[in-house]
Amino acid sequence: MSDSLDDVLGASDLVSVLTRDVSVRVANISASGCLIESDRRLEVGTVGALRLDLGGQEYREDVRIVRAQELRGAGARWQVGVEFLWTSSPGPQSLRRVVGLLATRLAGEMTARFEFDGRRPM
Repeated sequence: MSDSLDDVLGASDLVSVLTRDVSVRVANISASGCLIESDRRLEVGTVGALRLDLGGQEYREDVRIVRAQELRGAGARWQVGVEFLWTSSPGPQSLRRVVGLLATRLAGEMTARFEFDGRRPM
């Protein structure tokens, strides 16, 4: 039995999540988090996923924004500190597993995507 769209939308327990992708530049990375730059302001406390493509391989980590500061004189640029969250054990695609490799590369040349949902910051 399948519900009609009207039944689903009319349900009292309907939950939805709005996600957004924001392109960012990785400025620095460590085992506990990283510093990124964005042309969008991101709220402290926002939780999301940081995805980084490295040589055709995608790495991902759940993160929380712990600091956001506008870069003066750089137009609409924000410097954002994110911490890696321990929502699960680091798998093979975890950014934590490749931090050493990433730290040896010129971090400023790496771009990533920050994906977050529309919930209020924690």
